[in-house]
Amino acid sequence: MFKIKVFTGITIVVTFLVMLVSCASPAEPLTTEPDFNGFITEIHQIDRNDVIGSIAVESHADKLVEKYVVTVKDETSLFRQDGDDYLRVSFDELKAKQWVQIWFTGPVMESFPMQATALQIVITP
Repeated sequence: MFKIKVFTGITIVVTFLVMLVSCASPAEPLTTEPDFNGFITEIHQIDRNDVIGSIAVESHADKLVEKYVVTVKDETSLFRQDGDDYLRVSFDELKAKQWVQIWFTGPVMESFPMQATALQIVITP
């Protein structure tokens, strides 16, 4: 009787783990054009509610300076591009002077610098 209970318990645990792994979606980055390309100038760790932190990002394309303060939340996807691969990273891996691509979610506040929330950030080579 004890062997049957142990076998049944193990079977339930293994089944649960297989279901859990098969339901998890792979970390796939967005493939659309980013809303902004630039380099990080400042990083602020916040860790308040669902906000991890914020980054200040600039671009000097075509002699125009664009600046954003971008909020990074728990649900923001963070990746580092390595050739054709995209590796998930944490907020701690964002560093000043890194080039990033950013996709926004929600409204962009038309202030200077502009303010937005990131849906996805990719650190580019």
